[in-house]
Amino acid sequence: MYSPDIALGLGSLVYALSTLDGRPHQEEMQTAKALLGREPYGSVALNGFFLREDVRESPEEAYAFGMRRLVSKRTELTDRLKRRFVATLLRVARSHKGISANEWRFIRRFWHDIRHL
Repeated sequence: MYSPDIALGLGSLVYALSTLDGRPHQEEMQTAKALLGREPYGSVALNGFFLREDVRESPEEAYAFGMRRLVSKRTELTDRLKRRFVATLLRVARSHKGISANEWRFIRRFWHDIRHL
């Protein structure tokens, strides 16, 4: 299990991914709700996602916030958990017309940033 801070960070990262090409698509939102809802502190992760949507935060701002949450709790991030977060991002990206080039870049950036924590 991990802390609510990590859940909030994950929700923010999923939001950032889903807004790379504008507002989140319905399929991305449904997938995000299903996946984040199953996580520990899923309601916190979902609140992070929808709070950022309500204020229409930019993908870069949401990514920066999410990464700050993960960095602040890096001792809780196991290799298995890091891979699960990447898998979550991949599933959200695939949910609407497959993974775009921007989404691939985002996920690769995330993997690069998180694997060193």
